[in-house]
Amino acid sequence: MKKSKYDLWIGAINLINCCLFICSWFAIFGADFTAKIAFFFYLFAWIGVILNEIAIVQSHNLSISLVGPILGVIGNALYGFTAVLALPAVIINIISAFFIFMQHNIRKKDNQINFSINPIYNDGRGDNYGI
Repeated sequence: MKKSKYDLWIGAINLINCCLFICSWFAIFGADFTAKIAFFFYLFAWIGVILNEIAIVQSHNLSISLVGPILGVIGNALYGFTAVLALPAVIINIISAFFIFMQHNIRKKDNQINFSINPIYNDGRGDNYGI
C-alpha cells in the first residue's frame, strides 16, 4: 500500500495544533492575549493549512485518500480566520489526524486480476461459465 512519507508528521502537526488551540482558550480567558501571543497561535494554524495543502497534492499523486488532509485544511483554516472557532477546529483536526494516520488506497480493485477469457459469461467474480 502506498503512503506519503509525510503522513506521520502532518498528522502529528494536526494533533499539536489541537493542543495549541485548546491552550489559546486559557490565554484568552486570562486576558493575556496580546498581539504576539495571537500571532503565535495564528502562525501555527496557517502553517497547518499549508502543510495539509501539500498533503492533498501528495495524496492525489499517490492515489490515496484525501479525506484527512482536506479536513486538516478546514480545521486549521477555521482557527486561522478567528479564534472563536477553536472548538470546531479542534474536533475537525482530531478527525483529520485519524484519517491521515489510517490512509488507504482509493483504488482497491486495481490489485485484483480478472482472468475472464470471454466477458459475456463472466459474472464479475472471475468465474467463467460456458467456456
